[in-house]
Amino acid sequence: MKLKGGSLKPPEIKMFLQASYEEKAPKQLDDYTLDEKLSNLYGKVYVNEKAKKVVLAFRGTGMENLGTDWLNNLVFAFDANAYRLTPRYNTAVKMYNGSMKKYKGYKFELVSHSQSGVIVNNLCSDKVQNCFALNPAYKNASLKNNEYIIRSTGDVVSKLAAPKKYLNSILYPNWTKNHMIFIDDKTGNPITEHKPDILDRLDDNKKIGRGGSHQTKCKCDKRELKGYTLNVCLSKL
Repeated sequence: MKLKGGSLKPPEIKMFLQASYEEKAPKQLDDYTLDEKLSNLYGKVYVNEKAKKVVLAFRGTGMENLGTDWLNNLVFAFDANAYRLTPRYNTAVKMYNGSMKKYKGYKFELVSHSQSGVIVNNLCSDKVQNCFALNPAYKNASLKNNEYIIRSTGDVVSKLAAPKKYLNSILYPNWTKNHMIFIDDKTGNPITEHKPDILDRLDDNKKIGRGGSHQTKCKCDKRELKGYTLNVCLSKL
């Protein structure tokens, strides 16, 4: 599996997410090498020196330390802004800033699952190529034009990432098609539908995200929808 361009394919996203959950993550994933100094329990940094690319993979909630990571979910449930004060969030920001400083000039891809979806949503900006969120925990999120959401229709955690009114809207049909990818619920089990394994149901060759070395700049439109802010740049879709 060779990772090319700025987009990622489902098996690649799954590969990085699986590594993010491993305390002793693989030191090599294809042409990507694990930066052990920048990586931590909650996220992993993989670097492709030849392609000058960096993938930051942020994992979801874990059960280590007597399940204290669930406390971060409770904080987010009550106050999304307060979540930014948690050790979990600050650990992620430290990894992100450290990577940006160490690998200045490289292309960045951010990959997240579940709880870390809110982290990547906050970190996502024009400084990175793409931001991928699988079944993300979103609430009143500001969705960027380089942010790609993948979710199972049977997933409970990411339900707020897909307001029904938005799905039926014809306001931004291209955004819906390219930035919000739905995977049909095959099991009826919310636990199974939340796992990264659901990515196996997508076409292995499907490219998700912006690719290429040059992106056309444009004036992005901003619209409001049920508490969501959509920053959509149509010429980049």
